[in-house]
Amino acid sequence: MYSAARWECAVYGSDKNQEVIMKRKTTGAFAVLGSALALTVVMTAPVHAETVTNEESVRVIDTAAWQNMAAANVTSYANIREGASIDSGRIGVLLPGCSAEVLGTEGDWTKVRSGSVEGYIRSDLLVFGEEARVHYRNVHGFSGTVTADALNVRSAPSLEGSVLGSEAGGEEVKITGEENEWLQIEYQGNDAYMAAEYIETKDLEHTALTLEEYEQMRAAEEAAQAAAAQAAQSAEAQAAATSEAQPVSAGSAELDLLAAIIHCEAGGESRTGKVAVGAVVLNRVNSGSFPNSISEVIYQSGQFTPASSGILARTLAQGADADCYEAARAALNGENPVGGCLYFNSGSGQGIQIGNQHFY
Repeated sequence: MYSAARWECAVYGSDKNQEVIMKRKTTGAFAVLGSALALTVVMTAPVHAETVTNEESVRVIDTAAWQNMAAANVTSYANIREGASIDSGRIGVLLPGCSAEVLGTEGDWTKVRSGSVEGYIRSDLLVFGEEARVHYRNVHGFSGTVTADALNVRSAPSLEGSVLGSEAGGEEVKITGEENEWLQIEYQGNDAYMAAEYIETKDLEHTALTLEEYEQMRAAEEAAQAAAAQAAQSAEAQAAATSEAQPVSAGSAELDLLAAIIHCEAGGESRTGKVAVGAVVLNRVNSGSFPNSISEVIYQSGQFTPASSGILARTLAQGADADCYEAARAALNGENPVGGCLYFNSGSGQGIQIGNQHFY
């Protein structure tokens, strides 16, 4: 007996020359494909078989996976201490949105395990359960890997949604939301959808840092800031030495910095949303109310949370996504969807709403 099989197909090309991309899933016992099995589907590409067990695993994006989890609800970091007391020694930090496993509570303190650190955090600095899941997703996002040979990318969470393209097996996708049996992903700068059953979610990557790791991160951040400031000074000196008035291009370090802050603040937004964040930074550079360089604007105290939390430094070290670099260049070239706006947040109100962000 053969168990039921489900097919996910993507058809491309003309009626005369079609390419069919398929993946077959079998459940239960291992299914042997023999000559006695008659296939009624006509295709030009081979069929790939995969055995899957009946057991449903809990994914990190699921609410159930966060029943005993927490996330840091802070703007800079939460200290992790050896004991449940403000007088106890610090052994690590939990940066904004980073996750931790809850081991128990003691008064106003929560005992956690995160990364290689186990200790206590003040409970008022954390959010728990579903709230923690949403907070982690909003700050860092989830990621997953395509397990099918190729998987459709659709415009809507339905088989009725138009096919925008496909992702090959092994490709990593950024997950920005869930809707029934579909995952919302970022695709070419826009929201799109893929069948959830063919995406294996990756483990939580943003966890606690030891004090040594935190100091190393801060040192890297300060070095990046110094390099960006030096690049800005060099660009300004070169511009001053130029006899004819010409547009001044940002140095490579400042381009890296602008792309990185776009990645941190609008990584899950559309291309327009990404360019808008870059435009706000440049509006501030050109405003008399803010510093006059990209690096000074981004690192100005109390302005951009990723700059003070260490997330920006991590992004600079790892490199921003290609679409964030494209958005940064577009903003530098004068593209500006938000006019003279100098601020933005993740809420809504009077001003310009682009995706999940409000510019004013």
